[in-house]
Amino acid sequence: MSAFTFHHPTKIIFGRGSIGKLGEEVTKLGRRCILVSGRTFAKRSGYLEAIERNLSASGLTVATFSEVEPNPSIKTLYDGAAASKMGECDVVVAFGGGSAIDAAKGIAFLASSDVKLEGSFAPNEIVKPVHPVVAIPTTCGTGSEVTRYSVITDVAMRKKRTLLGLPLLPKLALLDPAFLDSLSMQMVAYTGFDALSHGFEALLSKTSNRISDMLAIECVTAICKSLVAAHNGSSESREWVFYGSLLAGMAINTTGTVLVHGMGYYLTNYHGVHHGLANSVLLPYVLRFEGDCIGEKLLRISANLCLRDPSSLLDMVEEIAEKVGIPKSLSDLGVKASELESMVSDTLSYSRNLDNNPVKVSDREVREIYSRALSGNR
Repeated sequence: MSAFTFHHPTKIIFGRGSIGKLGEEVTKLGRRCILVSGRTFAKRSGYLEAIERNLSASGLTVATFSEVEPNPSIKTLYDGAAASKMGECDVVVAFGGGSAIDAAKGIAFLASSDVKLEGSFAPNEIVKPVHPVVAIPTTCGTGSEVTRYSVITDVAMRKKRTLLGLPLLPKLALLDPAFLDSLSMQMVAYTGFDALSHGFEALLSKTSNRISDMLAIECVTAICKSLVAAHNGSSESREWVFYGSLLAGMAINTTGTVLVHGMGYYLTNYHGVHHGLANSVLLPYVLRFEGDCIGEKLLRISANLCLRDPSSLLDMVEEIAEKVGIPKSLSDLGVKASELESMVSDTLSYSRNLDNNPVKVSDREVREIYSRALSGNR
């Protein structure tokens, strides 16, 4: 057996009604917290105000920063850190999807030091302690509540940048499936497929190990069984997808992501495509390209799902995508064939994802996958 390292110190609380434990848990970490959220759902749903009351009732002083946009920018992190410092906060509580949680990690990093973001992105690694982060996810996709990554958008360069380091791992991940009850069918599909992509990419990763494989296989099995029903409104099925997303986050915390993410960033940065949607359209094409590299792992998932073989599993993934409304081609997202060379060049710039891929890909292979995805030819 190959040697490996697996490190996961995040405390996880999962279950309906678990949000009621928030104040009690945060008081173990500090006395003054900044609550970080997005600009829309958290406010409109009334959840933000309820969480503020929960924290205040536990004796915490609460500042609120609810200005996080989808794919948070460098500027947003600096603004949030300034608000945290002004409130003399010593804990960061994130409420929302992956964008809010990623922003909270970056805010915790900036608020705990005078270091600049611009010189801190990967391949640099954060090693000094940051303010503790508590993550409350409201979507079933990113798994950011249990990862050491904070993915930030460099708006000027139209690039994704990543903060990386074990100190960024949230001290507490509090997953209350009740928040998913108000999630739209579309967002269940997009974020659920994002989690499914994380599961498959963890299996494909060069740095996968037996523990990450165990988590990723359970993730893919759970999501494949549940995503269609979750999309159609089943609360129980949404809980299972939420669980799968959590496992996927734990897996990629060790393994990182591969080609799917490297190719998907262009769609988000240049077309504003939701990150989960970008991954969901590309995932079947990448699996058809390199799924043979993990044939034994796919065979285990196929057995879990009572399928004949790995080919049947890939068929199932494509059928699920169709049932939950994922477009078949990049053309359906407004991407033009004339962008092909720009897409290839952009993908090759994400060396961290490509170096982690199970097979070495050149511009020729990336071009071929994009070409198939543009035409819908799987």
